Amino acid sequence: MNNQWRAENNNFDFLRLFLAITVIFSHSYPIGLGSNNTEPLYLLTHGVITTGEMAVDMFFFMSGFLISSSAEHSRSIVSYFRKRIARIYPAFIATTIFTSLIVIPIASGRYQGKRGAYLLDLLFQTSRLRTVQYENAFPNNPFPHAINGSLWSIQYEFWCYIGVACLFCLGLFSRRKLVLTFFIASIVISVAFKINHWMPGGKILGEIFGPPFIWARLLPFYLSGVVFYLFRHELKSNIWLALSCLVILVSVCRSQVGFTALFPIAGSYLFLCIALAQWIPLHNLGKYGDFSYGTYLYAFPIQQVLMVYFGATLTPLLLFISATPLTLFFAVLSWYGIERRFLRKGRQKDSLTQILKA
Repeated sequence: MNNQWRAENNNFDFLRLFLAITVIFSHSYPIGLGSNNTEPLYLLTHGVITTGEMAVDMFFFMSGFLISSSAEHSRSIVSYFRKRIARIYPAFIATTIFTSLIVIPIASGRYQGKRGAYLLDLLFQTSRLRTVQYENAFPNNPFPHAINGSLWSIQYEFWCYIGVACLFCLGLFSRRKLVLTFFIASIVISVAFKINHWMPGGKILGEIFGPPFIWARLLPFYLSGVVFYLFRHELKSNIWLALSCLVILVSVCRSQVGFTALFPIAGSYLFLCIALAQWIPLHNLGKYGDFSYGTYLYAFPIQQVLMVYFGATLTPLLLFISATPLTLFFAVLSWYGIERRFLRKGRQKDSLTQILKA
């Protein structure tokens, strides 16, 4: 970004954790009541978006921005993928084990496949960053049959890692206008999906890469992160422009088409202003560790387990208040016990000190 935004003092670590906790808050409504109908942002926007969906969108924007830096500053493509695998897989595998050994018995779930194939299927699905399918899990909960409704996005994140690597290896980081064209095209496609209510599954390709309608939602945000990174030197932190973006988003928040078209641009700029603003004193959270990934991985099953034992006594707000500290406890264990051990010394989080200097 512009030199007035010093990369070594940023709020990315705080925002990552804040977004993960926001997902806990948003999920408290469907897990506690069975639907999103009373979720605050869902009500405010007349069903356009939930708080959790907005948080995931911003996760993908932030990842696009930071992973572009990682690709550009990695010594080799092998080094780049080593870091990405080390960041994603160990904690995901630990969550899978935790789910299989502890959560599934509590949930009364049963494996859907043939007997004897469970272990092979578990290994195969984990390698794809997916979960094994169960039936009858949490049958008496308001949101039954869902063991971990947050994990769906992890596979898309890793495919985006591969996409960024392809852009870099093909030399497209130096052809910024072409990448900008890709970004604009992704927004147009996303709007087309909304207007026409397209929900294609993608058949074989959908099974491998994920359904096209999900990519239509997520890809504009990841590409917005890539574009903002590539044009970082031309961008300036402007309070009036940031406020204008906020006003624009508020004015279109009840329009599916308008919000789909403008959120990847206005929302991303506003978010980046907050992330790199020097006047917001949230720069030092990262020195304690990055607990956002563990928070995201463990929150949903913990909330479901709490509903098993406390049921109707937990309103969404009480569920959020109860689940958050317990989830953070598991996230801290995940960071210090697993995640940090797989990240090389000095690389425990993607360095931002080079972003503005490149």
